[in-house]
Amino acid sequence: MPAMRSRSVLSKIAGMIYISIAIASMSLVSGQALAQATGNRATFPKNFKEYVLYATYDRGSSKEEAFATPETIAIAKSGNPLPPGTQLVLGIWTDYKLVSYFVMEKGVDWGLTSPEDQRTGDWHFQQFDINGQVKREAIADRCQSCHGGQAADDFMFTIDRMRAYLP
Repeated sequence: MPAMRSRSVLSKIAGMIYISIAIASMSLVSGQALAQATGNRATFPKNFKEYVLYATYDRGSSKEEAFATPETIAIAKSGNPLPPGTQLVLGIWTDYKLVSYFVMEKGVDWGLTSPEDQRTGDWHFQQFDINGQVKREAIADRCQSCHGGQAADDFMFTIDRMRAYLP
């Protein structure tokens, strides 16, 4: 009887370890994998420390900060379209505190995955927390719908500020 009890206890412990490993593995899913699983391919830039602040939009205790790489700004200044692989980042501040980031990323034929009336060229939009992890809120969908009206400017609201940027 004690041997059966030991096996039962060992079985329960093994089961708890298995569940713990499974939960830990799920929490390690990268933001990119989660974004792609939801049909959104935008990821947080690995080189965000290299980005420069090219525009700020103050709204009292809230503001938005627009970031891009120096290379992206140079392309915008040249008048050429931003290429696939471009990532733009918007820092969102509420009550004087950074609360999230939005990434607008362009890919090859990414627009084909969206219904025609919802396409924003080949741009995808994703919200991230301040640690660069996907933050699932409906506001990312609102960003995409709002940018839809900016087709003449490659679906961007800040292209003029990017072209006027002086380091």
